Amino acid sequence: MRVHPVIAALRSDRAPQRKAQSAMKAALDSWRAETGSAPALADFERFGEGAALEECPALEQLFTGQGDAEALMQTLMRHFSLAIAANPLGHPPFRNSFDGFTSTIQLATSGRAQLLLQAREPGEYKARAVTYSDNLRYDAVLAGKAQARIIRIHGPEELVCFTEEPIRLAGGARLAFDCSGEMLLAKRIDKRLVTLRLLQATAKPRPVREYCRTSGKLLHRSAGAVSSSRLELMTALVGRMGRSDGAPVLAELALREGENSLRWQALRECLALDTAQGFVALVSIARNAADPLAGDAGALRAQLLENYPQLRELEMSQCPA
Repeated sequence: MRVHPVIAALRSDRAPQRKAQSAMKAALDSWRAETGSAPALADFERFGEGAALEECPALEQLFTGQGDAEALMQTLMRHFSLAIAANPLGHPPFRNSFDGFTSTIQLATSGRAQLLLQAREPGEYKARAVTYSDNLRYDAVLAGKAQARIIRIHGPEELVCFTEEPIRLAGGARLAFDCSGEMLLAKRIDKRLVTLRLLQATAKPRPVREYCRTSGKLLHRSAGAVSSSRLELMTALVGRMGRSDGAPVLAELALREGENSLRWQALRECLALDTAQGFVALVSIARNAADPLAGDAGALRAQLLENYPQLRELEMSQCPA
């Protein structure tokens, strides 16, 4: 494999890379301190604590007025263009991703809020499923042209119906969504669509819901909070590692109030690691009519008793009626 000499040199001397990253950090600090940036970023901190957008005037201006969002991004580009020109191997200190169609850069995060810069490539977009979450979303379209639809859901959570509103997107557009019941779906992007996006999660978000575009049937639920997703991964890891000593903690996690998907994951892993402790927790949940997992727990209990009759003796001895 051919390695560029400049990159090879970094293996023996890391000082240039540290210098480059210091330059990236300085560029970020300079951007944040700009006259046009500092008030909006200060408001962003309050927004992350749960303040309404109208309570954050400088931030609100970015997503309701004209020119302010564009100026904020021009300032960002100016600082980082100079820094990268002087330090070609530097990496801007932002989380980023690219899936072949959409590029996303996380410009800032605070509490329940995120500020993102997103670019979507031209082309036709088809979606077999649509997703809804407990977020407020504000978009400032910076550049590009696209045809899209605002898709709203109505009806019970398990089976919804859709209403659609066609919309054309271009630079200067300002949009706001309650993502618990509406979303923006790009149909065709004629020119790369660049958007500055602001998100605010609710204090106690419900699970993210994914629906079939054709039938409206609920396809999948996932944790609505990043912290819950992290805990789900941790519980799964405990199970994969076979750490039976973690079963009491998992049982406690399954029994306490919290995200239902997390509780269910903890219960499953507990059953796999220590059947006795897991089954005791399962029966306790099934017997609590007020518990939102009672129905699923009761069905799983019945299935386990049918397949493993010996568990009935365990239920009788440890879970007396």
